Amino acid sequence: VIQNKDATVHLVTRKCGGGPSALTVLLVVVSTILLVGVVLLATWKLVITIHDRREFSRFQSARVRARYLMASNPLYKDPITTHFAEMETFEKSFNGGVH
Repeated sequence: VIQNKDATVHLVTRKCGGGPSALTVLLVVVSTILLVGVVLLATWKLVITIHDRREFSRFQSARVRARYLMASNPLYKDPITTHFAEMETFEKSFNGGVH
């Protein structure tokens, strides 16, 4: 209490409250990191799912528009080929000699 001629002033000092406990800070930081990670993973999964669905629908529409038979693939080439050799080829001379 401070007294003056004109007025009396009551000076009250508050006790400082204790800071947050280390456990509380640790739990808040860890839970925030985990929450951000889960949100990022969910966002990534959503983006990939949307992209895959669009790509699959493009594939389906391209498959419907295909003008070849389903049994034959234009990219596939049969590994077994048949070559017919003419008999007159074997009777000719090569490199100056007769075979």
